[in-house]
Amino acid sequence: MTKWTIGRLILLFLFSGILQKYFCLDSSTILAQGIETTRLTQTSSSSDESNSSFETSTIAEEVSTEALWFGFDEEVTIATRHETQISKAPSIVTVITAEEIKNLGYRTFVEILRIVPGFEILKSGNFGHVFPVARGLAGSESVRVMLNGHYVNNPLNSNAFLHFEEFPVENIKRIEIIRGPGSAMYGENAFLAVINIITFDARDIDGVKVSSGYGSFDTEEGNITFGKTYGKVDISGMVHYRHTDGFDGVVESDNQTIIDNVLSPFGFPAVSQAPGRIDDWRQEYDLNLKVSYKDVYFEGLYINKNRGTHIGPQYALTDGSDIESNYVFGEAGFKKTFEERFTVKPRIYYDQFDDNLYIESFPDGTTIPWDTNEDGSYDTYYTYADGLIGNAKVINRVVGTEIPLDYELFDGNIFTLGLEYRLINQTGVRYSSNFHPATYEPMDSIQDFSDTYPFLKETTRRIWSVYLQDTWDITDTINLTLGARHDQYNDFGGATSPRAGLTWAFVKDASLKLLYGEAFRAPSFAEMYSTNQPALRGNEDIDPETIRTYEIGLSYKFNKYVTSGINYFNNDIKDLIVIRTLPTSQTTSRFENFGDARVQGIETETRVDINKGNYVFMNYTFLSPEDEDGDDLPFVAKHKGNLGVNVRYWKYINANLSTFVSGKRFREEDDTRDDLPAYALLNLSVIGKEFFKTMEVYGTVYNLLDKDYSDPGPTSIPEDLPRPGRSFFVGLSYQF
Repeated sequence: MTKWTIGRLILLFLFSGILQKYFCLDSSTILAQGIETTRLTQTSSSSDESNSSFETSTIAEEVSTEALWFGFDEEVTIATRHETQISKAPSIVTVITAEEIKNLGYRTFVEILRIVPGFEILKSGNFGHVFPVARGLAGSESVRVMLNGHYVNNPLNSNAFLHFEEFPVENIKRIEIIRGPGSAMYGENAFLAVINIITFDARDIDGVKVSSGYGSFDTEEGNITFGKTYGKVDISGMVHYRHTDGFDGVVESDNQTIIDNVLSPFGFPAVSQAPGRIDDWRQEYDLNLKVSYKDVYFEGLYINKNRGTHIGPQYALTDGSDIESNYVFGEAGFKKTFEERFTVKPRIYYDQFDDNLYIESFPDGTTIPWDTNEDGSYDTYYTYADGLIGNAKVINRVVGTEIPLDYELFDGNIFTLGLEYRLINQTGVRYSSNFHPATYEPMDSIQDFSDTYPFLKETTRRIWSVYLQDTWDITDTINLTLGARHDQYNDFGGATSPRAGLTWAFVKDASLKLLYGEAFRAPSFAEMYSTNQPALRGNEDIDPETIRTYEIGLSYKFNKYVTSGINYFNNDIKDLIVIRTLPTSQTTSRFENFGDARVQGIETETRVDINKGNYVFMNYTFLSPEDEDGDDLPFVAKHKGNLGVNVRYWKYINANLSTFVSGKRFREEDDTRDDLPAYALLNLSVIGKEFFKTMEVYGTVYNLLDKDYSDPGPTSIPEDLPRPGRSFFVGLSYQF
């Protein structure tokens, strides 16, 4: 980074303080209360508390002028597993509240992540997975996602976004995010970030809220959120339905087009469906229930999702694929405190992931040349009248228990010891296809090869974990956190993740953080145990990815209106897991550890709270992502940022205008196409409220300026993956 760039960033940070001179409005500051944020810290509300309505708590949030994203009095649990002020938290933490989510007008969980510094959301072409780019690295498997503290990443592919990308915003009370490593507390996949989605409780809702809406691409959505206290029993939850035909962008040329062009001189007909529209339809049902009695709780979740494959695993347009996934979990536990110093929070849980993939990889009538004897040249041509079809099924079951213990050694010093055991069983593997998995010879019909050629190895993974942490308020202004976690796996060994954090309030309303942490990403079952597939194989000798991170964070509240923060991070990543073509077969690839990377970056944030409900937020991230040879990492924008303005000029109307900006994204080394250009997305949201009892009417226009942009695609899709232009969603809600 040049001296000029560094100087410009520092001036930008300092200049934000000058904004205070332009605001002289009188507004009382309502300090953010310490809100308990996970079930492990919640207790049953009293009868008086239960009488407070959902609307009352919402209004209290609306008039708050405390900068929530880096508030000094706001408490979070994600950084240390117990309530800690953000200014003392040994992590770079972002908190997004329900009111901010509502004002933005986003409809799904994954859309919200666009406003987090250093985050970008992309969509893959092969299966249509949504995945984040966090601090310079792409991959959902590198982000640990939790629902009320419950780990929800699928062991098959370590992906949580497949199930949670469209988690309904109506049930989200707040989202806490660690930007940086979190394995010292949370173990696997807490590599680049940790996200905890916190849902509403009975005392937040105190009734029933019904909402429904309609949007572009025939999107239909309905949601019921409920919560009530009956004596000492709290019951809350939600029922949600969403269906959309999905964005119908056109792909001009695909992989089948390339095959058609190669085979045309030999007399084979062209069968590509390109130019054609992508297959991005989705349908989802969600059920969530939380019950608590005194210090005991239970929570359950069920998600059923069906969807198309976007383009498809071979980047060839087809019309016969259907992916169904079912996810269910149940968790029970309690919290007990002894003599006001010793707290125990044991829990037990069960998760089950059912995946059923019916995939048409190539269209009807396709002819594919095969190198059946693997000598480097094609020797056989097979034609598949009904396309190349495979149907794969697998079940992953997780049984686990965890016992966290907190002991207050003395005032300002909390020692944490945690023990966890997880048993993961991959079973129910079934595979059928209309071709022979070994010879690729076409079959007359779809036949079952589950016993002879399973696509995954059935296996069991056992994980034993222990973690230690000591948080110590050395003085009123200096806080030290030391911790470490060890996870022992039966299938690839162990991983130890230390952390250290020092926070210093060196002047009033300022906080300096010096942080160090290590983390790991465990290989997924797909990366280790894929087998008998024509294109991809697993690798049981693969090692986990590791990361070592240094961070410096500075935040300052200039006055009751303006708060700013600036962070520097340095990530050193080892043993990246990639897909490499086998030297013995140019048609088969395998997962391998290959290459290292280094990512440095600066994140800046500023929020200006003008008066009740009127605020401005902005953030900017500069990244320097490089591989071990010093080349830029592909598909990563070096510059990205957000700018938003929320206006409540009348108590009945709220308007929010927000912009996400991404800089140029680089190609892979052997890709001769031009780099993907920069783009900006402007969204406008309007809410009408309180004009008739508790009714709200809301509408959002996404990509207001109809910007034409794409996500990175393979060379077989020359024009990359099309993304939606201008679209809209309108809805209505009522609180009973």
